[in-house]
Amino acid sequence: MRAVYRWWATIVLLGVVVQVGFAGYGAFYVAHKVDKGVVNESKFEDGFSLHAGFGYLVVFGGLILLLLALAARVGKRRTLQTLGLAGLFIVQVLLAWIGFGVPAVGALHPINALAIFAFAGYLVSTEWRMKKAAAPVAEPPATGL
Repeated sequence: MRAVYRWWATIVLLGVVVQVGFAGYGAFYVAHKVDKGVVNESKFEDGFSLHAGFGYLVVFGGLILLLLALAARVGKRRTLQTLGLAGLFIVQVLLAWIGFGVPAVGALHPINALAIFAFAGYLVSTEWRMKKAAAPVAEPPATGL
């Protein structure tokens, strides 16, 4: 079960990277439409729909990661770290929702995304290092001496 946790954490991290790419696409899509003078709410949504839709999947993936941490019995510290990551995902959604009405709060959305990326990267790198450290070391071949 620990391997499932480790791989799912890796998938969540990759999802975060893709999500940042979708945000960049949305921003440049809207900028392109501004140049053409055709920006309205529909065009804005066209540009950011991938970011918004995929974002909910990534948040859901983070919540599944918390359930996997519990199922895999990764220990209290790792479980609390995973809970912290899940909390950052929930805060991310709230910042997006509030940010539409209060842009100053919305400015925290990309900053929180950096925290999510860093935290998810930390969890993934730690998990893979622990796996490597726990791998059995092969004995060198006998030299016959």
